[in-house]
Amino acid sequence: MKPLNIIVLLFILSLVPVAHADFGNWFVANKRLSTSLDTSNKKISFRFTCQEDMDLSAVAIFCSEALGSPGYRVSFQDNIDGLPSGTPLAFSTYIPLAQTWSTLPLTSAPLIKGKVYHVVIEHDINRGGGHPVGKIGPSHFASFLSTDVLNHLHPNDGSPDLEANVLFFDGQHWKELNQEPVYAVYGVGSRFQGNPYDKPGIRPVYGSGNPNDKSSQVLQGESLHFHCGFPAKSFAIRIRKEGTPQSPLNYLLLKNQFEIHKALQIHKSLALTPNQVSSSFQWVTIGFDDKGASNFSDECWFFALQTDSGHASQNYPGCEDCYILSDVRNSGGLGKAAELTFDGGAHLSRAVYSTDGGDPFHWLDDFESDSNIGAIGPPCPPQTAIEYQPIPTPQPLEGVGDFNP
Repeated sequence: MKPLNIIVLLFILSLVPVAHADFGNWFVANKRLSTSLDTSNKKISFRFTCQEDMDLSAVAIFCSEALGSPGYRVSFQDNIDGLPSGTPLAFSTYIPLAQTWSTLPLTSAPLIKGKVYHVVIEHDINRGGGHPVGKIGPSHFASFLSTDVLNHLHPNDGSPDLEANVLFFDGQHWKELNQEPVYAVYGVGSRFQGNPYDKPGIRPVYGSGNPNDKSSQVLQGESLHFHCGFPAKSFAIRIRKEGTPQSPLNYLLLKNQFEIHKALQIHKSLALTPNQVSSSFQWVTIGFDDKGASNFSDECWFFALQTDSGHASQNYPGCEDCYILSDVRNSGGLGKAAELTFDGGAHLSRAVYSTDGGDPFHWLDDFESDSNIGAIGPPCPPQTAIEYQPIPTPQPLEGVGDFNP
């Protein structure tokens, strides 16, 4: 590959809206964060922009830690100048469990597409009674999950949400924490939205320890199910290196023949040399050296990474002198998690990997997980509804007496 075909580019996703010409998972997170509510005057809010009209029916949130937890109230509130209105549209109460998603039923309330709302969590002092019940303090509290990179995106389709944020109330003032809210909202008629990615992850790419033995190399990638014929101009990966890899990072394009569970390799080429990869995560855009290999039909394709360098390690991050691809994932326990992840379905786009050097029949799916890989090209044409003409009523045939429509 010519050097000019490789363009190293840092994406500032919070400043640049995602174009419809980009198809892939651009939603990122490096680590889990949590906010503790250990006094009655503390609150947190998950602020978001509603993606579609819906009649609210439930909300789900993830509890990071619960120590002798008291009850908490979770309410929906309107947005006033970026802050919760203070008046619940709907609410529910519960006692959180650590490291667990909880889905709470709510009284119905209409949510409007494009409108900003808040999911507010606070200590439920009276638990529906007339006096305080339960203790809250350093030994009786719960904390709630967020992640460290504020994407300003809806993760299921990459559409912008410039209002997304986590807010914290210290008893006197609300403050934006510039963290990614982790939550899910459900509506009547199987409608839902939110961020299901509660577990940032890494995907090590490494060799067997012997560059001549490719049978046990570990490859990582993402399955992309394009929605139209997609003449991609380039693709992007969020990558870093671990140690000092000696061999380059290669990319593979494979067509997924799902009927026979075979990933057929269409193209393989150089992605990056070791000196082009940083020791910290960075988005890198890579041009295709074969334009014929980058015209993708509207079906399932694997974008995968491979190297002869490195070997497995017992310690974090799982390999030495290797490359690390970032991902985001759901840990389980959330309803409709697959439909909330990128591309809206586990059997569409998802993380994929191989532990035996890329045997075409042994690729594995990692459902509810998405690697940070995306293809860049022209936008898909708008979809138009097909109008079908009604079938005419049959007319009697001449000379046939027993036909009575």
